[in-house]
Amino acid sequence: MKNIALVINRLIPRSRIEPVVDQIAARCAGCDMTAVYVENESGEWKGLAEARRLGIDLVITLGGDGTVLAGSRMFADLGVPIMGVRLGRLGFLSEVEPAGVAAALEDLANGRFFTENRLMLESRLLRHGEILHRGFCLNDVVLSRGATLRAIELEFEIDGEPVARYAGDGLIVSTPTGSTAYSLSAGGPILAPDLGAVLVTPLCPHSLWIRPLVVGPESRIRVYLTRPAVKPEVVLDGQESWTIREGDVLQVRRSEYPCRLVRFEPKSCYQLVRRKFQGENAR
Repeated sequence: MKNIALVINRLIPRSRIEPVVDQIAARCAGCDMTAVYVENESGEWKGLAEARRLGIDLVITLGGDGTVLAGSRMFADLGVPIMGVRLGRLGFLSEVEPAGVAAALEDLANGRFFTENRLMLESRLLRHGEILHRGFCLNDVVLSRGATLRAIELEFEIDGEPVARYAGDGLIVSTPTGSTAYSLSAGGPILAPDLGAVLVTPLCPHSLWIRPLVVGPESRIRVYLTRPAVKPEVVLDGQESWTIREGDVLQVRRSEYPCRLVRFEPKSCYQLVRRKFQGENAR
């Protein structure tokens, strides 16, 4: 591995980030590796264009799970592995503690690791038949009513078949990885992260029968508004947003690019769920 992208969440205090950056920089200097810094400043990821131009072999994220999500979207189409250094709260995606960075880099250099493939989604927003936006997500894509308090009316199809039309707060389409995020709060089930499936969860539907659906990984999902609404949004991983209006079509499908998370030892997803949601009560 010659070129590394460091995706840094600058919302975390420098006192926590700089020691980790110094360890990585020292390792790169000793192994003829180049590190490119991709940092979020003023709502933009500076250094992203340079990292993509250079052609990276590895992404290291410094932050929480949200930083892993950002890194996975930025470099999804490059197919490079991602290693998360946990500087945020307990999460599901970050693998390495700050104290273990030096050992992790040593293991990486010697090939003592494996990658865990996670299903990602590709979303496209079409207007008048033309692609207006295109993006990837590791957790979920959400059609939301936005800041307004009024419900929106929408309809969604799966593989060309109409499924439901309702008024509510929106719709979540999530991966198994994202099933423990927004969808869980909306009443959706938890899916094992290695499951080949996509989860469709209505948001507060004004209906007694509409419930979350688990569909096949190759399913094609189309969502559109059936009435005009005030500033509804499409949001990817809670971080990237697009404006949608009546007549637009949101298309969601499995991405051809999985997220390749770096792992050094097998871990039980069920133990992570227990620790995340039961905290100190988990045994």
